[in-house]
Amino acid sequence: MHRHLNDIKPAGTSYEMGLKRVLLSSRESGCSITQIAVIELKAGEKSAQHIHPDLQDAFFILEGEIDITIDGQVNHCKAEDFVFVEHLKSYELHAITHVRMLAMGCVIESQRTKLYPILFEPNLRTMVWGGKRLTEWKKLPLQENIGESWEVSTHDLLPSVIANGTWAGYELREVIAKMPEAILGKAVAKKYDNQLPLLVKLIDTQTDLSVQVHPNDAMAWREHNDRGKTEMWYVVDAEEDAYIYAGFREELSPEEYAKRVADGSIMDALAKHEIRTGDVFYIPAGRVHAIGKGVLLVEVQQSSDRTYRIYDYDRPGLDGKPRELHTDLAAKALDFLVYKEYKNSYTDSIDQANPCLDTEHFSVRVVSITQPIRRNMVGYDSFVIQTCTKGACTIRIRSTQDEIRLEESQSCLIPAAIADYDIIPITPEVKLLESYIDNSTQRTFRRMISQFLHISGM
Repeated sequence: MHRHLNDIKPAGTSYEMGLKRVLLSSRESGCSITQIAVIELKAGEKSAQHIHPDLQDAFFILEGEIDITIDGQVNHCKAEDFVFVEHLKSYELHAITHVRMLAMGCVIESQRTKLYPILFEPNLRTMVWGGKRLTEWKKLPLQENIGESWEVSTHDLLPSVIANGTWAGYELREVIAKMPEAILGKAVAKKYDNQLPLLVKLIDTQTDLSVQVHPNDAMAWREHNDRGKTEMWYVVDAEEDAYIYAGFREELSPEEYAKRVADGSIMDALAKHEIRTGDVFYIPAGRVHAIGKGVLLVEVQQSSDRTYRIYDYDRPGLDGKPRELHTDLAAKALDFLVYKEYKNSYTDSIDQANPCLDTEHFSVRVVSITQPIRRNMVGYDSFVIQTCTKGACTIRIRSTQDEIRLEESQSCLIPAAIADYDIIPITPEVKLLESYIDNSTQRTFRRMISQFLHISGM
């Protein structure tokens, strides 16, 4: 094969900038080389972050100057410099001057098809306050008293089992153990000891939940050698006059709290909120709360099941016995302060990923679309969980072209190493709740202030 560069028609690049002339493609080579190409970039052009789970890239600079940033480290390159980017390394290109460079890619065959958007088998939990709506919504055989669907979980109580692809039939935690950095993200794997730190649930309430509170990390480690439990709620649907309780409406002393629990008047001290579809409530550890009847919601939380019941309406459990209360532990965990606002405000714009919550434990976006949208999440160095609350869509990974169909009431986990993807509507309108951990180096002033001041709604 003999070619002259000027005889090759230029084409666009995957970096969405510059032009390339492909000297040799994988179809022509018949081997693991994906492409050999000459790329030209204009001065000032800058790519988004890239990461490849099964590819290794190399660049030989022919002319000009370019910064190639690999995992946060800037490599300033000029003519005759060579740069090699291993798989699972994030990188971006920034042309300082006009640049011509030779780009080469090859596939690591042992990695091919191992990373893809992960779907899960049904994972239901029976609760005394649950109904049958979750089984109806998920088009499963009807069951009574189903209160929760643990959508994405590695918790010992109810771990998720993978439903699709190479790992079908495996527990999610088994697969994470094989490649924690690729699935969780390097920063997440390091901070959380290779464990998935979040748990996403769907909750259906046929009757009222108990009044309860969760411990923070410090208390949970001290009392139980476990994580604390901070959570948030996104209301998918609510019956007319449905409500939740979140926080106190009047400040109590620990002594007044104990007296109200004893005489059954604790409900009078709680802040009651009427709710509707789309409402968001942040429930940090220490905040008293309860979900009323007739509510369907998504809960994003730390991976913990530590709950202190304060009041349970004197009702028996499914076994006919009274459910245990944890009045003393709850008193140690409770934040008795009264806050001005408990509901989180956000703007739900169409064809956007709308920020609704950023905390030290997780970030959540409401994604409302009527047309395809790209989500390049590589810079967050985190897995992403997408929960579809309305419609249906296709999620297509840009680096591998793997795709899955995500139906209403389903969730999927997108590994960190392939978290650059398109969401393509199948139905006229699609709504998803997007959960991840923000490990980006560029954090907004608003987020830093909200964390420092513990402002809800930020």
